[in-house]
Amino acid sequence: MRNIVAAALTLTALMPLHAVAASVTVKPGDTISDLADRYGVSVGSLLRINGISNSNHVEAGQTLQLPSGARGVVSTGRGRHTVQRGDTLGGIAARYQVSERNLIVINSLQSADHVEVGQTLKLPTTAVLPKPKPVAKAKPTPINANPNATSHTVASGQTLTQIARAYEIPVASLIDLNTINDPDKVTVGTKLMLRVINKNSEKELARDSATKAVSVEASTAFQSKPVRAQKQKPVSQRPAIQTTSTPRVKQSPKPVLTATATKPAKTVQAKPASWRTYGPLQVDWSNWQSMGGSMVAPTLNRDGKPLYVAVNCSARKINVTSSEGAWKSWIAPQTNFEKDLVTDRCKAA
Repeated sequence: MRNIVAAALTLTALMPLHAVAASVTVKPGDTISDLADRYGVSVGSLLRINGISNSNHVEAGQTLQLPSGARGVVSTGRGRHTVQRGDTLGGIAARYQVSERNLIVINSLQSADHVEVGQTLKLPTTAVLPKPKPVAKAKPTPINANPNATSHTVASGQTLTQIARAYEIPVASLIDLNTINDPDKVTVGTKLMLRVINKNSEKELARDSATKAVSVEASTAFQSKPVRAQKQKPVSQRPAIQTTSTPRVKQSPKPVLTATATKPAKTVQAKPASWRTYGPLQVDWSNWQSMGGSMVAPTLNRDGKPLYVAVNCSARKINVTSSEGAWKSWIAPQTNFEKDLVTDRCKAA
């Protein structure tokens, strides 16, 4: 039975396919009008596509192209199928919801019973193609930031913004330090520098540790928190310009600076605030206090929240408190406003 069906399909494939061909061979007695009616197209379009100027002159055996939209024309779509072991033409046709006859025509197959493994078959435009499977996105690797780290190796899914946020440093600093051309394309495995390491880093780190132990006391040095001054335009170029407005500062009755637990408390009287703007920071310039070799001043961040900034002129480094009031790591100034702040403070020392 299978051989009979295959022979019938083969015979059908070799017969003139007026219903599915994209071209037609003129037979004796055919006219342009007859062909146009047969395929549902206009005489004018049939003449134009074949470059015929005289509609009364067509010859038997001549091949004429049919214009798009002709009745029964099968067009090749973008779909392709590579024949696998065990595939049959009927199975392929059923998979893509097309007819075997159309597959035979557009692929010029001699037999419906013979397709070879590895052969690529073109599919008609009417073929129903499977939807591509969505590609699962890789989950980003969490960043366990070490506040004393000097570098970070990029893991899968991590972005420059996430890394900067984890280490609490500006994205611009990462870009400048690592000479990154495209911040949106950071290769997995890239080692990013987080801060500048000086040649005398060991000596400086030892000095920083001693300074940090003393400067932690600065969190209790000013019991009066600075009130945000009226919004000033940021100063982007040196030198820093002292603002004229002097916001009032609420003072607690007795701000106390504790030197050690065994020594009596020492009272520090806060001076009227005098604000200077450095990038997103407003520094109370008149209330710098010396703390173990460093200078500490009340400061407002871009949101008007109080914090403290510390400058160590001998090490040329800067430090600030976090939103919880704890000191961060000492670092060399990274941005222009940090460099200006250290320079202006150390000049005044």
